[in-house]
Amino acid sequence: MQRPRHFGAFLCASLFAAFATGPAAARGPADIIHDPAEIGMTLPGSMARSISEEHVLKTPDGHGNEAIVARTTRAPGTRTPLHLHEHGGTTCVLEGEMTLYVEGAEPARAVAGECYFMPAGKAMAGVNTGTVNAVMLDVFLVPVGQAVWTVVESAGRELQNQFDAHRH
Repeated sequence: MQRPRHFGAFLCASLFAAFATGPAAARGPADIIHDPAEIGMTLPGSMARSISEEHVLKTPDGHGNEAIVARTTRAPGTRTPLHLHEHGGTTCVLEGEMTLYVEGAEPARAVAGECYFMPAGKAMAGVNTGTVNAVMLDVFLVPVGQAVWTVVESAGRELQNQFDAHRH
């Protein structure tokens, strides 16, 4: 697969943003949302588990954190439950397209070769808005022992363990 010329620079900038951003106090794991409309969101797609998740990299940084890169595949027309990342993260789309819905922000669409940043402490959902499977690399820097995401949508709480492979 040939990537756009700007992919490398954009990936580097996205990774820097993911690692340089600390936790925010906007929302916490105990803030349960019963309906996305409560926070002004209308989400397309149906909530579903991803097709697959696998670690590409999991390594300590020497400062009490672990860098985690996970490859995830999501079916067209499906979405994650509303969730948050206490320490933020970055998603780079390798195939297909994804749209990130973040509370208080306009949706951010990314196609193959593009990335988006997931801010800390904000409720969000990732939606495969394309017609083919979306394959992504998710990049996180989290304290050892902490989950990379917390599901805050009540209807999706059973999906919290979907990324147990990302837990340490």
